[in-house]
Amino acid sequence: MGTGRKKIKINWEKVDKWLEAGAKGTEVAAALGISFDTLSRRCLEDHSASFADYSQIKRECGNAKLRLKQQELAMEGDRGMLIWLGKNRLDQTDKQENKNNVSMTQPVQFVFESKEMPKLPESEEEVLKNNPDEAS
Repeated sequence: MGTGRKKIKINWEKVDKWLEAGAKGTEVAAALGISFDTLSRRCLEDHSASFADYSQIKRECGNAKLRLKQQELAMEGDRGMLIWLGKNRLDQTDKQENKNNVSMTQPVQFVFESKEMPKLPESEEEVLKNNPDEAS
C-alpha cells in the first residue's frame, strides 16, 4: 500500500502578509501554487478556523496597520495625508458651503424689463393741463 499524498507545506507568514494587503483567497492560493480548496482545508486543519474567518481577521489586522501608518504620516506633517484623512475621516471638503441655499449648478436667469420713458410735455399748456393745481 502507498503512503498517500505528500502534505503540502504552506508558508502561513506569506499567506498572512498577502491577506493583510487585501489579497483574495484565490489569489493567495494561486501564488502558492495550490487550489483554493486545499488552502481552505489546510486553514481549517492548521488554524481551526474557516478560511473566511481567518482571512477576515488578517485583513482587519492589515487595515489597522494601514490606518496607524497613515496617522503617523499625517502627524509627521505629510500634507497629502493630512488632507486625505481630513476628507475621509472628518468629512472635511474643498467645497465652500452655500449659505443662501441657492444651487450653484443651476443657471441663474436675470430678467430685465424695459419701461418706456414718459413723454415729456411739449408746452406749458400741457403741463398745466396735466397738473391743474399748478395753474393758480
